[in-house]
Amino acid sequence: MGGLPDTMPTARRIFRQLMAKLLLMESDPVAAAVLEDRLRVAGYSVEILADLDRAVARIDTEQIDLVVLGMAGEAAEALDALHALRAHPGTRSVALVVLADGKDPAWRVEVLRAGADDFLTRPFDPEELVIRVERLLGSRLAKLQLLQGDLATHPLWAVLQYLQQVNKTGHLRVHGGNGSGTIDLRAGELVAARWQGLRGQDALVTLLAVEEGSFRFDGSEAAEITGEGTGTLSMNELLMQAAWLKDELEKRRNFLPATGEPLLAVAELPKVQPEFAGLPLQRILGRIQRQPGIRLFDLMTDEAEAPLTTRLCVAWLCEQGALLPRDKAAGMASPQSTVEISNALVFDLAIDDLVTVATAAGLPASTLPYLVLVEAPVWPQLRRLIETAPGFPANEELRTLVDHVELHRAGSAHFTAGNGKLALHVQVLTAAAPPALATLVPECAGVLLWLAGAAVRDQARPVVQRLETGRLAATGILLATTPAGQSTAAELAKGTRKWRTSPHAPRSLLGILRLLYPR
Repeated sequence: MGGLPDTMPTARRIFRQLMAKLLLMESDPVAAAVLEDRLRVAGYSVEILADLDRAVARIDTEQIDLVVLGMAGEAAEALDALHALRAHPGTRSVALVVLADGKDPAWRVEVLRAGADDFLTRPFDPEELVIRVERLLGSRLAKLQLLQGDLATHPLWAVLQYLQQVNKTGHLRVHGGNGSGTIDLRAGELVAARWQGLRGQDALVTLLAVEEGSFRFDGSEAAEITGEGTGTLSMNELLMQAAWLKDELEKRRNFLPATGEPLLAVAELPKVQPEFAGLPLQRILGRIQRQPGIRLFDLMTDEAEAPLTTRLCVAWLCEQGALLPRDKAAGMASPQSTVEISNALVFDLAIDDLVTVATAAGLPASTLPYLVLVEAPVWPQLRRLIETAPGFPANEELRTLVDHVELHRAGSAHFTAGNGKLALHVQVLTAAAPPALATLVPECAGVLLWLAGAAVRDQARPVVQRLETGRLAATGILLATTPAGQSTAAELAKGTRKWRTSPHAPRSLLGILRLLYPR
């Protein structure tokens, strides 16, 4: 697998901060998988958590924009969770949608009074949740009367100067094209700054370099800005530093390699001029010496300093002849762009997550086999999901899987994660013959049967039975979106422990992987 195991945790944080961030608290794993898939395809970054204490902490550390809270029944315990979320200062600017079974109007009123912004009664169409989330994210900002705007017309330095002049206290949240961050102010003074994994001056320098994106200031959370001022975040000095970094980088723009270009150290650190003495040149050169072929993308995901500083260091080292982008030898692939690297990492992270969760559930990490069986009418839909998966054009395993299924009605792809291996087997089911891959079922970590109707019921039944009697704590999912298919799925799942049904078709390959998580 073409991932970056040593940068996986950092990359995971980056991807979660590229879009509006949602926290999904839903105890039903199938419902959680369906909703996560729909919301992610709609353009949101979604994290699933069940633990209330962890959820409250994540709202602060990950700058969550909206919480979807699934409540079980109409018990007092369900309201307690809602009260606990709203009691925390960090949730005052966070939109909150409640999903519940209660149909009693009085119960809905009680939930809304407890702090919910919206309420959906199960069962509901996932698309309705997507629409309500979209509307709620916009309307809640308006109700809070937040200071917000576009960085293209209101530079961050000007926004900060205004907030200083009027002695504002609160959180200034910044969303740029490459991530997001927060600046905390108390009585107009800058007391803390965060940008992904960076803190303090490096974070503020990075934020000041963001020229495209949006900002919003929320003074409603002033109570949680306590006396932890450092006295080190001098905006005027850091503005000058950010401007200097940008000017010096622009002078060396021709020496800056592509983010995906492998780098080689070809000389020791040359004499450093006094104005560059404060840059981490030796650290970056040493990293490249220890790991030849590392890319600028990898260095920036280290988050050891502001990305602007990393870029200038690499450009300066290339200018001085200490670094050299690896020559494009005949037949060598062109360096990957940031988008290509990012797409590959999204898929790699999904595989890594599935392996991690499966091994934590006691499944063998040596090789985790997953089986997807689909009826012939469904295969074109599954093929589209695979071909639109992040990084598909450069993913040889996925492309081979599609080719083999097209030619032989069955195919496999193998992936290596940081802590194990995963095999994905796909076969098209027909009524004429039993599935050839059915022998794999007892050893599978998960099986997904995607039905179009009742045509393959007899072929699917032994698959359901084999997984049910297998020794592993495997996951079985019966997908069916048509009435005939749903009837067949309900019949096959009746009386089983490992099998669940879902009437919602996945919208992405990552959604299929989420459905296969162990329960």
